[in-house]
Amino acid sequence: MLKFKYGARNPLDAGAAEPIASRASRLNLFFQGKPPCMTQQQMSPLSREGILDALFVLFKECSQPALMKIKHVSNFVQKYADVIAELQELQPSAKDFEVRGLVGCGHFAEVQVVRERATGDIYAMKVMKKEALLAQEQVSFFEEEQNILSRSTSPWIPQLQYAFQDKHNLYLVMEYQPGGDLLSLLNRYEDQLDENMIQFYLAEVILAVHSVHQMGYVHRDIKPENILIDRMGHIKLVDFGSAAKMNSNKLVNAKLPVGTPDYMAPEVLTLMNGDGKGAYGLDCDWWSVGVIAYEMVYGRSPFTEGTSARTFNNIMNFQRFLKFPDDPKVSSELLDLIQSLLCGQRERLKFEGLCCHPFFSKINWNNIRNSPPPFVPTLKSDDDTSNFDEPEKNSWVSSSPRQLNPSGFSGEELPFVGFSYNKALGILGRSESVVSSLDSPAKTSSMEKKLLIKSKELQDSQDKCHKMEQEMTRLHRRVSGG
Repeated sequence: MLKFKYGARNPLDAGAAEPIASRASRLNLFFQGKPPCMTQQQMSPLSREGILDALFVLFKECSQPALMKIKHVSNFVQKYADVIAELQELQPSAKDFEVRGLVGCGHFAEVQVVRERATGDIYAMKVMKKEALLAQEQVSFFEEEQNILSRSTSPWIPQLQYAFQDKHNLYLVMEYQPGGDLLSLLNRYEDQLDENMIQFYLAEVILAVHSVHQMGYVHRDIKPENILIDRMGHIKLVDFGSAAKMNSNKLVNAKLPVGTPDYMAPEVLTLMNGDGKGAYGLDCDWWSVGVIAYEMVYGRSPFTEGTSARTFNNIMNFQRFLKFPDDPKVSSELLDLIQSLLCGQRERLKFEGLCCHPFFSKINWNNIRNSPPPFVPTLKSDDDTSNFDEPEKNSWVSSSPRQLNPSGFSGEELPFVGFSYNKALGILGRSESVVSSLDSPAKTSSMEKKLLIKSKELQDSQDKCHKMEQEMTRLHRRVSGG
């Protein structure tokens, strides 16, 4: 008897109990990436886009000269060449976008501001080098980043519009946040914020970090550069390329420390001194929030000193090296908050404790996105990049051509199957779900049919209202600026 991941099935009894049409309906849900027996966190990567990724990889591998010598492989390639070419032409690609600016650059990726040529819509596009990602697979997690962005419904995380790939790169196209990042905001205020500003931004950061934890992930690279400010002045958390999924015990198993040295928690650094097998939890993100809080007050990191080795030593011995200067003066509540984050893992405040902390006594946690931010960016255009500091461009290195495997089958594209995503296909899938439920063999009452249709109409209306609100905001800013 065959056993499947999503349940065992005996063809003599279970198969007869479920009609073929019903199984076809479930199969369609599976191709949409949402089998009914799976939670949001467990959703299958083999959505329609994932199936297409697999098909493109199969075709590419079969097209290698060594494999084309095999009769059936050659026939397969010739039979489907035109169809594959048409399917690839329908996919999003880099040629659909015009680069308008650069707002971020790192070892694995760069972030561009782009305009979709056909619509004029402005997005942020993260471009990641495949070769570098595979070479650094212990510290770079492109799959986790795509999963978080594509599945999140949180207002604290940018909405992903497209994810696609070509021979050399992966691309993530998402909402553009034109207000700059928290680092540029600190520079604007000469590296020191007053306590009212600190209270506002820390509260939003806490909610953003918690939204990632609720999805079952640890971010592992919380720092000012990864906290962006949207056009209304609220924050968005980005860069999930270091994120890791927690296991059933809410722990992350890791072989190497991941993140930016200045913001790493002591329990993460212990991996460097161990046997390469360690685990830690979401507490490491709260440590990083504590470092950011310290920076907001004193204008510098509490543990940074020259080399990474010295910084790591200071973090591991934080009890001795954590100092609080006499100037500027800090309230006892804020001081206690920082001390409650930059402490041992067991004593460190969690989300619930942070929400109840006296420093946030004036914060309405349920309505903070409707409260006026301390800073609202001034924008000259939708693709304005003036609120970002100029990125260092020399750290981005173009990918070099990869060598072909003489055997014909390289397998080098297999890690990227399931990466592609198109938000429009998800909306289409929801529409098809409504239609398929109306046409299913199970008898649906007239009232249920009307409810499903009205729900779809309501969703469409909400989407239209959201777009109108965004357009009104842009027009208002242009009039005010004029």
